[in-house]
Amino acid sequence: MDTGFIAQMREVGKQFTDLGTDRAAQYLPWKWQASMTKDGKQIGYGTDVGGLAICYRRDLFEKAGLPADRDAVSALWASGWDKYIEAGKKYTAKAPKGTAFFDGGGALYNAVIGQAPQGFYAEDNTIVVGTNPEVRKAWDLVAAAIQANLSAKLIESSPEWNNGFAKGQFATIACPAWMMTKIKDQAKAYAGKWDVASVPGGGGNWGGSYLTVPKQGKHVEEAKQLAAWLTAPEQQARIFTSKGLLPSIPALYDKPEIAQFKDPFFNNAPVGTIFTTAAKKLKPQYQGPRTGDIQTTIRDGLVRVEQGKQTSEQSWEQTVSDVDRLKK
Repeated sequence: MDTGFIAQMREVGKQFTDLGTDRAAQYLPWKWQASMTKDGKQIGYGTDVGGLAICYRRDLFEKAGLPADRDAVSALWASGWDKYIEAGKKYTAKAPKGTAFFDGGGALYNAVIGQAPQGFYAEDNTIVVGTNPEVRKAWDLVAAAIQANLSAKLIESSPEWNNGFAKGQFATIACPAWMMTKIKDQAKAYAGKWDVASVPGGGGNWGGSYLTVPKQGKHVEEAKQLAAWLTAPEQQARIFTSKGLLPSIPALYDKPEIAQFKDPFFNNAPVGTIFTTAAKKLKPQYQGPRTGDIQTTIRDGLVRVEQGKQTSEQSWEQTVSDVDRLKK
C-alpha cells in the first residue's frame, strides 16, 4: 500500500489485522506512526521510504554546457529549488534537440511539496491545500518552470513517460530511491550515462509503501508471518542493493552494505550515502486520509497548464475547487 493512501486505510483500521507493536523500536518513528490507528493498532509494516535525490543524464548535461560531475551538479542547486530552475534555464538554452530539463510537473511537484513542514493536511485531518502557503509556493515554482519550457510534459508512470526514458527526452528527474529501478527498467540503453546528485535543499521524501493484512483473509496468521519476514532488516537491506528501495529501518543506514553501496548503472554513484543522507535530513510531514487523491488532483491541474488548456492561476483555482470536493 502506497504511503499516499495509508492514512485513508488507517481510518478503516478495523478491516485490517493488528500487527502489534513489538517492532516499533526498529522503525523510523514517523514511518511507524503513519500506519497506526487512533486506538493504537498497527495496520502496516513499512517496506521502504522514498528519500530524495535528483537523477540526471551526464551526457545531456555535457552537451548543454553544464557540469556533469555529481558534486558540481549538486552544487548547482544546493541552496534550493530556485537554483534548480535556474540550472534548467541554462540547460534549455543549449539543450540537445528533443530534450527537456525534467519529465513533468506532477512528479516535480511531489518532490518540492515533500520538503515542506506541512503539506496538504493539518494534524486534525483538515485539508489545507487552499490555505497553506507552502502548497501554493510549490505550485507557483513548478508552474513557472513549465512556462519556461523546462518540462517534457509527461505524466509519471504513463506509457509516454516510460517511452521518455527510452528516447532520452529529459535530462533530470526528481528521484526518490525507488525511482532508480524504474529508470533502469525503462532506460537500459543509457546505463552509465545516468548519475545521482543531491536534491535541492538536501532532504525530503516522496513515496514509500507498507504491507498490510486484511482481516478477511483465509490465512491471516501465515500472512502476518510473511509480512514480518519480507520487512525484516535482512530483507530490507537486500532489497535496497538489488531493487533500490531505501529501508524504513534506520539502524541499517550505517551498515557497510548500505552506506558503501554504489550503483554501476548510475556511473557508480554512492547511492547508499546519497539516499541515507537525504533520509536522515527528512522532517516528517503529516499525511491525511486523501493525500494520494490530492496528489493526483494537483498533478492533473499542472497537466492542464502544460497542455496550455489553462493559465496557472485558472488551473490553481480549479484545483482548489476540485480538492474541496474531496472533503465531502
